[in-house]
Order: sequence, then structure tokens, then C-alpha cells
Amino acid sequence: MQTLELKDDVAEQLKQAAKQAHSSTNDLIEQFLSKYASEETPPKTLNDFFGILKNSPTFKGDPVEIQRTMRNEWG
Repeated sequence: MQTLELKDDVAEQLKQAAKQAHSSTNDLIEQFLSKYASEETPPKTLNDFFGILKNSPTFKGDPVEIQRTMRNEWG
């Protein structure tokens, strides 16, 4: 069992939300935490980034031609 200290206004909001959900404050907090934990997490490693730009319009087309176009921009 854990005791939480909440600001009075936050505690009141929690009570009101629980009342509207016909739930206890404990159950409501558990639901919030479950939803929070199930949300997609941002990429953390290099492997998580692979393929993230595959649908980017910047990289559509022939990769060699894209490189040539980018190099021609320099000179």
C-alpha cells in the first residue's frame, strides 16, 4: 500500500473523475497508469530508428539520383 500526497485541487479533480467514472480513486489511478504504460514509447536505440523515414517524400525515388541531386546543390 502506498500513500500519495496530492494538492487539494488535484485530489478534488481525482475524486470528481472517479465519481464520473463510477469508480474508486484507486481504480481510476490504476486505469490511468495502465493506459500510460501501454502507450507507444519513443525510439531509444539506433535499431528503433530503422525504417522511420521510409515513407518520407524526401527519400522517394532512386537513392543514387538523390545523392547526385544533393551533391549538385553544393557546387
